Amino acid sequence: NYSCSKCAEMEKHIRSSLTINRGSDAPGQLKVIETQLNSVLRMELCRLQGIEYSYNSIFANIDDVFLPNIIALAGQEHGQDELYRMLIATAPDLTSIISRRAVLPERIAENTAQVVALNAAHVRQVADLKAENLQQTAALDVKRLELERELESIESGQGGGPFIS
Repeated sequence: NYSCSKCAEMEKHIRSSLTINRGSDAPGQLKVIETQLNSVLRMELCRLQGIEYSYNSIFANIDDVFLPNIIALAGQEHGQDELYRMLIATAPDLTSIISRRAVLPERIAENTAQVVALNAAHVRQVADLKAENLQQTAALDVKRLELERELESIESGQGGGPFIS
């Protein structure tokens, strides 16, 4: 009976998962390594669940930066065949990482130049504000001195009438 053999296969995988759960400090990680990074087993699990198998589907939600480590882990755990399958499936993503690595030093330099330019602009603006403040303060000091002289003149009786400015 086909359904009984399918049930037996599913039960075998469930028992394997339960064994991993009981015998590992990191069962989730170990189950991913054992099942998801093994294309043959992943294909079998998809078939048992009635899910269409796609080799590339495992990589869809993985950040490209992590791909080299995942590929190395799969090759270490499941051998060269799995390593080659993963390399073929992820070649475009790996190429973008390599290109990105080549571009990053340039982007860092551009960013640093922008920070330097921003700081220089800030220093210029502060200097301009200080100069403007000094001019306004000097003008106000002159005005204050004029007013103080006028007040002294009025108080000493030498001033003649109200001040008109």
